[in-house]
Amino acid sequence: RWWGRPVGIVDEPAFFDLPASAREPQLGGFEWVEYRQPLDTRTPLRALKASGFFQVDTQISFLLSQAKIEESASTERLEVRSAAQRPFTVPASDLAPFRHERFQHLPDCSGERIDQRYALWANDLLQASPETCLQVLLDGRLQGWFLSRPAPKNHLELTLAMLARDATISGMLLYQKACAVYASLGYRVGQAGFSVTNTAVHNIYAKLGARFSTPLGNWLWVRNAVSRNMQ
Repeated sequence: RWWGRPVGIVDEPAFFDLPASAREPQLGGFEWVEYRQPLDTRTPLRALKASGFFQVDTQISFLLSQAKIEESASTERLEVRSAAQRPFTVPASDLAPFRHERFQHLPDCSGERIDQRYALWANDLLQASPETCLQVLLDGRLQGWFLSRPAPKNHLELTLAMLARDATISGMLLYQKACAVYASLGYRVGQAGFSVTNTAVHNIYAKLGARFSTPLGNWLWVRNAVSRNMQ
C-alpha cells in the first residue's frame, strides 16, 4: 500500500540455500525485497551478498520495565489523550522528519515518501489499538504521539514514538510520559526495537532502564540496483 508497486519479504533463511536459478525468478517479481534476521553466527552473510542483498540497518531490540518509570515536574505538565477518548489522525505533514529510516536507501525514496509511510502505519495502529495510541500536548499544543499495541504476556509493543514537526518538548519527555501512562493502564513491560543509528533514542531507553537483546539485521534487494549505481 505504501510503495504502490509489488514488494516482497523473505522470512525463511533457507531461501538463500536455493540455487540462483531458483532465487532470481522469485525476486524478479518485485520492485524490492526485504530480509530481516537476528545477527548471530547463523546469519548467511555470504549467501546474502551473493543474492544481491545489501545491509541497510541494524535494529536493537529491548524490554522496558514501565512500572519503574516515574513522572517528573516536566512530564506532569503534559496532557495525554488516547484515540479511544478522543479520536485523532496523524497527517504526514505534521510529522518531524525521520532521519533514521532503513528505507531511505531505496531509489527515489524522498523524505516526503517516508513521512507518508509513517502516517499510513500510524493510522493503521489508531484503528487497531485506539486505547494505547496516545496524543501528547503541552499547554494545548500538540507535541507528538506514542502509538502502541498490546502484545502477548500483557506486554505492550512500543511501536511508534513521533514528535510533531513544531514540537517544543524533547523526545525524552515524550517517551517518559507515555511509558508512565502505559504503566498506569496496567502494561508493566514494553518491548520494541530501534535503529542502531538512532543514538538519541538509544540514550533515552538506556536512561529509562531498558534491557537490550540480540540485534536484528535488515537487508534489501532492489531491482536494477547494480545498473542504477553505475549511472
